[in-house]
Amino acid sequence: MDNRSVLFQNNLVYPKRHQSIFGHHPFRELLNDRALSREDVDFFNQEPHDFLLSSEDFISLSRDKFEYLRNALDNKRIVILYAWRRASLKLYSIWQETVKHGGTEGFFAYYHDHLARPGQSQMLSADLKVAMFCHVFGKENVKIIDYDASQRNQSLIPDFLQQVGVQYSDGMVSSADNPDAANRAMDVTDIEVIRALNHVFKANFGVTGSWVRHQYLKHRAELDALGLGDLKDIIRGAQKTLRVGNYFVDNRCEKIMQSRFADNLVNYEPSAELQDLQVVSDEWVFSLPAQQILGKIAHLIRQAHEG
Repeated sequence: MDNRSVLFQNNLVYPKRHQSIFGHHPFRELLNDRALSREDVDFFNQEPHDFLLSSEDFISLSRDKFEYLRNALDNKRIVILYAWRRASLKLYSIWQETVKHGGTEGFFAYYHDHLARPGQSQMLSADLKVAMFCHVFGKENVKIIDYDASQRNQSLIPDFLQQVGVQYSDGMVSSADNPDAANRAMDVTDIEVIRALNHVFKANFGVTGSWVRHQYLKHRAELDALGLGDLKDIIRGAQKTLRVGNYFVDNRCEKIMQSRFADNLVNYEPSAELQDLQVVSDEWVFSLPAQQILGKIAHLIRQAHEG
């Protein structure tokens, strides 16, 4: 978004149409509902430009929805740019995202759902999703960025731009210039408080989505005065370190991606990276002081919203 004019100078349009916040999430919903209008189709099909459509939620669409996209935009060559991140590292990040958007499931339960069926989970086995893209759009139209390699080399934006035909330059706006441009991981104690508040507001007031997180961050100073720091100390008492990166599913996917999609990987680097993740067991919620502080926090958030 910050470099939209630079992209346009390279015949690449990052359209304002169907954009919400940072991405084209409404366009994803139209695909999911098979609801593209003739005007939508003509907007892309009849323009001579290349278009860049981006949404992290595209990944959750099923094969038939991508076939719908291919058939609707039949005057365009569709190229998929897929960022591959090693499974056990990615899953922790995605779990945090589910909590930020209203999720209530604990880390261990979320992990188990996928690890119990790694060969069927497209979240863990990236080759399943990539194979689907190749089948729908043609293998020659699928490009895979090794996210972990780009992250290590601090080159994610230049690597991405290179694949869409734009040369990166120092004059471009980077995430360092816009504090809202990077969706960084939160401390696990904050995530646990938000997850607990998601439970409270969903069960008692029917509130879902990212509203709780926004209110939590907005009223942070007031929450500190209610004992948020003490609550986070209680949560830290249930915190554990989990080393990930060398799971069976990581090693399996590494071999398959390298052997089946070597020609599609644009910046592949072998990875045996291990990371220590901080996770929390649910036992902290049984602490009476924790429940009391959480109740005060929930009451303040609700009053502030109603006020």
